[in-house]
Amino acid sequence: FEEFKEDEKTISATIREIEVIGEAAKQIPKEIREKFNDLPWSLMAKMRDKLIHWYFEIDEEIVWKVAVEKLPPIKTKIDEIIKELKSS
Repeated sequence: FEEFKEDEKTISATIREIEVIGEAAKQIPKEIREKFNDLPWSLMAKMRDKLIHWYFEIDEEIVWKVAVEKLPPIKTKIDEIIKELKSS
């Protein structure tokens, strides 16, 4: 985290990617969200909203934890969902 918090470009890029993920989560059809309800769809969208609307109050440590701890398993699950949807 110490290295992350000193790198404004990486912080900005990470925030932007989380915003994009949250916006994408909002666009997932309801039937897909319901079928794969083990993913935190609404939390992803809420995180996006907080990053967009509370920009000057962003906690960089939370952003880092989301990127390092929360997103990797979400990405794995989304990759599985895509594979399943493509095969059906």
